Formats: sequence, structure tokens, C-alpha cells
Amino acid sequence: MGKWLKTLSWTTAVCTGVLCTMALPAFAEMSPTLIIETGPSDNPAYRRMIFVKYLVGTQVSANYKTYNRREFINTPNTMATSLIAACAYGPSTSLNEIKAYEREENRRAQAGQAPEQRTFCIKNISDWTDVNKDKYLDPIFQGLP
Repeated sequence: MGKWLKTLSWTTAVCTGVLCTMALPAFAEMSPTLIIETGPSDNPAYRRMIFVKYLVGTQVSANYKTYNRREFINTPNTMATSLIAACAYGPSTSLNEIKAYEREENRRAQAGQAPEQRTFCIKNISDWTDVNKDKYLDPIFQGLP
């Protein structure tokens, strides 16, 4: 009986390990939880600026400010904890909402109007690296040098 139990335990451990390993790529491809804020720039050389916050639960693990797509400046987080919690526990921003923002922002830029301040919550997006990262981020970063 003891040998049978050891074999069963070992078999269970191996099967669990295989199943976890097979499921790992699906989890590895999920988006991080991001809060992205965009609005008028504090630098007169740029029309808009963007803040990107990486969340772990309700904590901001990294916070960057950028005026373009290449240079991200590490900055202290000043966002209200209630807004962070709203993203962490609430719904994410849909791709349709992000694309609508892109259209609105293009109209504002062409009309010479100031950019609107907007906040996006991006989380739990599958196929992040291979498929959806550009789909979600490009419309927000559109218009930045």
C-alpha cells in the first residue's frame, strides 16, 4: 500500500508539473496591469505627455513620464490611491474606447486644440506581446514623436 501511495503521489506531482508547464505560456502572454495617463505637456516643446504606471495589486511598482516613444523618465507616483484601486479592482478600458480616444485626439490636434486629459486602465489582455500590445498602446501614443 505504501509503494502504491508513493507511485500515486509521484504521478500526481509529475502530471501537475506538466499541466502547470503547459499553462505557463498562456499566463506569460498576459498584459501587465497598466495605468496610462495622457494630457497636455508640461514641456513647451511637446504638445502631449504620457505617464505609464505599472501596478502590482494596488501598488505602483514603476512610474514613467514620456514626451516621445523612446525616452521614459522614472518619476515619483503622485496619483491618488483611489484611482489606482479603481484600475486594480475595476474594469479595464476597452480597445474600442482607446480607438475612440485616438480619433478624438487626432481631431483636436488638427483643430489646434489642447489635448484632453485621459486615463486608461489596461489589464488581463491575452496574447499581449505577440498581438495586442501594439493594438492597445499605439492609439494612445499616436502623435508623439
